[in-house]
Order: sequence, then structure tokens, then C-alpha cells
Amino acid sequence: MSCSQESADSPVEPVMETAIAFSANQNEETVTRTTTPLHEKGVNTFIVWGFKNTAVTGNDYTAYQNVIPGYTVRWYNNSGYTTTSNTNGWEYVNQQSVNDPEQTIKYWDWDAKAYRFFGITGGAYSTHEANGAYEVTITVDGSSEENTPYYSHLWISNGGEGQKPFGQPVQLEFIKPLSKVRFMFIFEDPSLASTTELSGKSFAPTNGNTIKTKAQLTISYPLTGTSVAETATFTSEPEGLTAFTQDYYESVTKNGDGIVISPYWGAPENPLENVYTVLPATNQGTYTLTVDVNGEPKTTVVPAEYMNWQLGYQYTYIFKVHVDGGVSINAVQAAFTTWTDHPGDHTIYNW
Repeated sequence: MSCSQESADSPVEPVMETAIAFSANQNEETVTRTTTPLHEKGVNTFIVWGFKNTAVTGNDYTAYQNVIPGYTVRWYNNSGYTTTSNTNGWEYVNQQSVNDPEQTIKYWDWDAKAYRFFGITGGAYSTHEANGAYEVTITVDGSSEENTPYYSHLWISNGGEGQKPFGQPVQLEFIKPLSKVRFMFIFEDPSLASTTELSGKSFAPTNGNTIKTKAQLTISYPLTGTSVAETATFTSEPEGLTAFTQDYYESVTKNGDGIVISPYWGAPENPLENVYTVLPATNQGTYTLTVDVNGEPKTTVVPAEYMNWQLGYQYTYIFKVHVDGGVSINAVQAAFTTWTDHPGDHTIYNW
């Protein structure tokens, strides 16, 4: 056997393979935005898709390949770095359900022009691929928040300077496509609260439309072109409420006769801390509050600009009862929410 001088002087270097893996780190991103590991929210399984772009003209990605076609990913405690594909507790290799295709380990392609990853946290869903985009449709239901899945923002990178590096664990940001709304009353003269009855409460769209609480949501993830973010659109006729009827308060106080006198006379003992979970909504128009103050009907209108609800936000509408019995909108507060009352915090969920 012999070898040429060329082969002797130019040895072939081995190609180092790096497995695609997923991150579940908790990061502090800004003073008002934090990240929470998904499994800490009780979500231990999700579905992930991955694509790589194989051609680009300028900034326009023109071709792609499906790398991960909807793999199941599962969380296992204390399992990080126990396999090549698991660095932070999430495993996708051989996690398929019975009769589903085998889920094999995937490696980074250093020659790829870009990578894209996205996912949802399960439940019933459908998918559709067309016109350079991958669409995932889920059911969003404010009356069944626990059954409404999270979906992720699009993770996209070309691996270049200032972008997410290839070869590192992929970290997705998951969000739940719901908003929260509550309304409450305060008194211009707090001493009058214990002798003021508020009844017949209704906070509803002035135009008579319903408050949307359930619909199909389609998330479209671009696979080609120049867009680098997903779009989410409700794609079915939504169901809803005719009005919000229960205001928010945290406790009640009774007098010696067992009658509730705080937060106001005769306030229902339940439900406490009532918050409505609804679909995000824009361009709703004005809302009208109607309430009987000691039997006298009162109304006030909330301007349309305060009635735009973004996903992941909680909105509080505070109405003031005046000493003459009139009612006015006193304040509107909006805060990112962790689905409990933590004003100012915006929590997103990572894997």
C-alpha cells in the first residue's frame, strides 16, 4: 500500500458533531422580565419542530429542510448531561409515543444558513405547511386555562455575530395566549362603604358584543423570506361572555349581625379575588359599567383606548363611588402577570 505526497501532507481533519439539545435555564433579562423553567409550571412535556435554511439570497432565506418533525420532549429530574442530547433535563431521543416514528438524535449542521425552532406544550392541535410557513392551530379557552397550551416564540439564528450561537442549547420562550381582567370599586369617602350597597353590576362592551373567551388560534412560523417572528391569529368564531358581573376584592368583613359591611354593604362572600381569563383583544370599542348604588342606577364609560388587551397582561379597572352616589372610572392599571397578582412582573417560560 502507498499514499501520495498530497495525502501525507494534507491530513483530513475529523468533523466534530455537536448534538442539538435544549436549555431550561432561568435568566433575569430586565428589571421587569424574568424567565421561569417550564417544568416549574407543572409542564413536563411539549412538542418541538426544527427547520434549517439551506439557501439564502441577501437576507432572504429561500430554501429549508425539516430537521425535527414534531418531536415529543420530556423533562426528567436530575437527568442533565446523562445523555449527549440532554444538557438541562429535557430529553427528546426515543421519547415518541407507541406507534409513532422513532425520535433520533439530531446534530448541528455548521453549513446551515439558519436554524428555526418552535414548540407548543401539547393538547389537541393541528399543523399545516404552506407558502413558506409552518402553522400550528390550538384551542385557547379562558374557562379552562389549564388545558390551554403554551406556545413558543420563533427561535431563529444564522449563527453569526450577535445572534444565538449554533452548537449551544436552544432556549425557547413560551407564552400562554390569554389575558386577565378584573374590576373593583373604591370609595371617595371610605367611611361610607359600610352603608353603601352595590348591586346589579355589569361591565360590558357598549356595542353589545360579547367578551371573547374561547377560539381557535393559529400560530404561523415563517420558514423562508425575511420575517423573523411568528404571527398569531384567531381563526374561528369565538365564544364569549355577555358581561363581567363580579368585582374583585380579597376579603369580606361582617358586622355583629353577620351582614357583610366590607368592601361594601352586602358584598357577596364568594367568589373572592375574582379575575376573568379572556382572549387577547384589540379594537373592542368602549366598555360601559352599570351598577345600582343603594338602588339607584349609575353608569360610566371606559374609553376605547383602555380596552385593548395583550396576551400575558392583567388589567385592573378601578371605579370610584362618589359621596353623591355617582360612579366614575378612577384608574386603569395594566401589568404583566404570572397568572396571580404580581403587578409589574412579566414571566415567560423557557426550555
